[in-house]
Amino acid sequence: MNSRSDTVMFVILLIASSFTQGHTIVSYGKEFITAFPENVGYFYPYSSSRGIRVTTLHSDTFFTVFYNGTQKTVTSLQQGETVFVSFPKTAEVHQLNCSRNTIRITSEKDIAVHSFSQTDIGTATTPEKSVQSHVVQPITNLGRSYLIPSLNHSDLVQTFSGTLATFRSQRYSSFKLIIINAEDAENTITIFKKISGSVQEEKIKISSYQLIQMQADASLIKVESSHKVAVILTHPCLEITTSCKCNMIVSQILPVRFQGQSFVVPYIPGITQSRLLMTSNVKSTSLSHNNVQLQPSPSGLLSLSDQTESQYVNASGNVSLILISPGLIIDVIPENMFAACYLLQFYSDIKKALVIAETGSKNNVHKQNIPVTNTQWTEITGTKYSSGIISLTESQTFIWHPSSKIAVYILENIDTAVYGGPATPINTQPDEFGCVVIPGQFEIRNEPLSWTESLAHCTSLQKHLACPTREDIQMDLVNTFNTTEGEEAWIGLRRSLMTTDWYWQRQTLSTTLSPSSSVEYVHWADGQPLVSFKGLCASLSLDQDDEFKWKTAKCCEKKRPVCYKPPIYLI
Repeated sequence: MNSRSDTVMFVILLIASSFTQGHTIVSYGKEFITAFPENVGYFYPYSSSRGIRVTTLHSDTFFTVFYNGTQKTVTSLQQGETVFVSFPKTAEVHQLNCSRNTIRITSEKDIAVHSFSQTDIGTATTPEKSVQSHVVQPITNLGRSYLIPSLNHSDLVQTFSGTLATFRSQRYSSFKLIIINAEDAENTITIFKKISGSVQEEKIKISSYQLIQMQADASLIKVESSHKVAVILTHPCLEITTSCKCNMIVSQILPVRFQGQSFVVPYIPGITQSRLLMTSNVKSTSLSHNNVQLQPSPSGLLSLSDQTESQYVNASGNVSLILISPGLIIDVIPENMFAACYLLQFYSDIKKALVIAETGSKNNVHKQNIPVTNTQWTEITGTKYSSGIISLTESQTFIWHPSSKIAVYILENIDTAVYGGPATPINTQPDEFGCVVIPGQFEIRNEPLSWTESLAHCTSLQKHLACPTREDIQMDLVNTFNTTEGEEAWIGLRRSLMTTDWYWQRQTLSTTLSPSSSVEYVHWADGQPLVSFKGLCASLSLDQDDEFKWKTAKCCEKKRPVCYKPPIYLI
């Protein structure tokens, strides 16, 4: 079941910086559960493959995969190593009703999981493929309440094809919903359907780590459960032409707590037809573009005025938004869920990243450790954002921004099939040095020391004196300790005897000490810093009434040191 031919190594380094936890989602964790929906692809497939990619974020990681009563443990993976675990055709969920075709992954350390499915038809020289991949959400991101997109298969086909395709059977006449019990306990699932204007409920019980697959026609509106569940919307073979070609659809639905009110709807190159589908708890919720309310079709689909560029839309309440085009369904990332760094996994030779970034800092988007160049950016009308397409060669990489949050989508082409979706968010808060996988930590010592002794103390703990180089770092620092009236603590700011300039002194990767670049952010108290050379070091007030201001101090004075353990980065 396990293949290690697809292995990519990242180097993870310790670099001095700061981190504050944001409110957006991250998609790594220690426990995952998923399933492989049926992938018919074209109507006469000759081969298929499916599997998960597991990427480790720390050294000495092992994980265990549970499937169909068996388990396999992969051990001794290093930092950033990726392993592809394949599964047989029988792992796909074909039948309606309950089954145990769940895939469960557990790990003692954080990992990211990506799912992939492919069906082939044709010949070895002229292959055609139905392909889908998606980020598997950790169990920590799952919930007990989900709104289900109201998708009518016939309406969708008619919207994009103009006429209904000739092939039709009950098996392919509707979307499917897979609900997976994510906990080791019996779970009561409540299905809400709107029929003839009234909401009807149906209760189903499923056992530990079991799943149930059901038809998801336009009447199904909501799923609630007594314990956490994963919910996957899928179609085995969405037919969008009359030439016997179709594509599998997979979308893992997020719980209602991950909704938003503002969205940048990405333009997908090569897609000439697209629609939006909005899901909300409140019937009266509306969606608008350029202050004009979008009017849904009878099937609930919304059209944008321009299908050739990314566009900004607003909702009157919290909603989920899906971009739909022939053979493709993409969850649109809400603006409140933009992140600082994303992991990207690819399976084809044509690899692209679609990035939404603030126009003023778009040229500071990084791929791994270098800024991205030769990207054609397009400003998004009426917003502070621009969108850009980055062509990539790596089968795995990460894209991040040092000072602002961004949105990143994966786009791939295999033959005529276009597939993709949101990349895996790794950290939420921008950091000037890279992509954070473990946040930094502040620690204040009770015993007062001189500045030099404080520096040595922090260094002995493989830390350095705290360096609040930005306002958000200063706030994060002062929130880590209780305020003390009249007391002060050492930070890593001091003055050069050669130039009289202030600089930050912190530990580098070589374990030597060196000054950083110029000091841009300061939080001096009134009258500070003193012009005289009587104070060559800087201290921070621990008194909230003093607004935690800085002041100059003699380096030999005894004060409590504030040490900082740097984050771990992907580099």
